[in-house]
Amino acid sequence: LDRLEDILSNQRYLAGDQFTEADVRAFVTLVRFDEVYVVYFKTNKKRIFDYPNLMNYIREIYQMEGVAPTTHMDHIKGHYYSSHPHLNIFGVIPIGPNVIADLMKEHNRNDIGGANKRTKSN
Repeated sequence: LDRLEDILSNQRYLAGDQFTEADVRAFVTLVRFDEVYVVYFKTNKKRIFDYPNLMNYIREIYQMEGVAPTTHMDHIKGHYYSSHPHLNIFGVIPIGPNVIADLMKEHNRNDIGGANKRTKSN
């Protein structure tokens, strides 16, 4: 995460100024990190929320046309918290944090890198 934060401090996307498959693959992991990995797998050194470039990066991707309607956090959480019974004996699915609400906030990625700029309205 520290390395990704550093990369995204200097360029718009992981491979430069163009949105690529690498960004799609990173997004599907990063979007579930705070809601699932921090709690379930105890990867709690830092949350995505604590990395300003990563947080704004996933905000931008989430706000791209067609992404938000396909990001079903209840399904993601339900799957993880119920598919590994040895990690969650009682099947408790946490209510928070509400990452989706945070992903709808304005991002600053238009200020980083050059080409292929997208905004919330694109």
